[in-house]
Order: sequence, then structure tokens, then C-alpha cells
Amino acid sequence: MILRLVIADGSQSPAVAESVEVADDGAISGWRSVSAGGVGWFAGQLPAGELAEVRALVDAVGAAPSAIPPPDAAEEVLELEATGPVAIAGIGDGPGDWARLATASRRLLDRLTDFPRAAVAVGQGKTNIARLVHRGTDPVRVDLGTVAVRATAWRGYYEPAGDWSGMIEGPGEVEAGPGWTYDIPIGIGGAGVHLAVDFAILSGPTRVPVRAKDEPALSPPSDEVADLGAR
Repeated sequence: MILRLVIADGSQSPAVAESVEVADDGAISGWRSVSAGGVGWFAGQLPAGELAEVRALVDAVGAAPSAIPPPDAAEEVLELEATGPVAIAGIGDGPGDWARLATASRRLLDRLTDFPRAAVAVGQGKTNIARLVHRGTDPVRVDLGTVAVRATAWRGYYEPAGDWSGMIEGPGEVEAGPGWTYDIPIGIGGAGVHLAVDFAILSGPTRVPVRAKDEPALSPPSDEVADLGAR
């Protein structure tokens, strides 16, 4: 193992429970519970260049630092072979070897979602439809008995255009495999809609609440429009 990052935050619902591990051979694997790239299990292989960058950052750090986490910060533990588990919640972006490694490790969580194994993501289907989609090669069991949906519409660049939320009674426990989708009607539509869908993933007898998100980027106003608005 080169590194393992675990992030946990039980102050919100569903709780954040994220992990990513990079093995010596460049294999990357982990779990996402609240994510815009899908929720569930992920596994793949980092390209040689990325692996070399991670190794260089790990090799550069010295003794484990003593960091004071911000109030109400999520628990973040980075484990290296040389140091063992290190709390990094108080280490932000900035100069210094540990800061660079902490930032890169957090980014690996987002990189992880490029390698779905047994995961579910959400996106927009037809108008006024939120669509759950299986990602990866392996099936995943999900509980859709009660699905909570929140949709926020934006007009232009983060100009609020309306909110909608609802509880949907779904089919209960299902096995989602390659090609599986499930459509959820929502009371708002348009190109600039951000979605958050709460359901559960089943792992053996354990029911894990998760939140799949879809947050498409909104185009900033052009310089010309911005200049007109400032006059």
C-alpha cells in the first residue's frame, strides 16, 4: 500500500463515509457514500504518470505533523506505511510537503469515481426526470423503498430559479446491474438543475444510506454581459 485516506462525517445525513486506497502496483480502490460521481464501490488502475506523482509526494513527507482540525470538521485520516494513520483534517491547501500530499489525497477521492465497479449515479433523463444509472461491471443491491429527492434549478449563473423536494415510494430492494436505470419524476426541469437523491446500498445485512448527486457546471456570464451588469 502507498496510501489510504478515510473521511468520516456523521454530523450530516446521510453520513459521509469515504475511502480511497492506492496499492504499490497503482491499483486504486475505495467507496463513496456522498458523491456527484456515483456512490458505491470503485476499483481501477492509475496510469504510470499519476502513480509516480503520488509516490513522489509520499516520499517527500517527513515526520507526521500535528494539526488542529477546524471546528465541526470531518474526520480525515491518511495512512502511510512510514507514518501509520495521521489525522489531516487541519491540513489545508498550501505550501509544504504534507499540505501537498493532503490535497492530492483528497483529489484521489474524485479520481476514484472514474473507475466504477459496483456503483449508482444520478443524472437527468427526459424533462422533469431524475434517472438513477448503474455504473461499473458488477451488480449492486439497492433499497429504493423510500427515495428522497431534492432538485434546485438555476437560471443563468447561479441565479435561483426554484427548488423542489419530495419522497418517492419505489420498488424496494432491487439488484442493479449493467444497463440498469430507474426514473424518478420530479417537479422541476431545465438544463441548470442540480440533483441530490437519497437511497440505500445493501452490503450483506447492512443497509448504508447514500446520496448520489448531479451538479452540472453552470456557465459564468461573458465579460461583455458582466460589464453591462456592472454599469
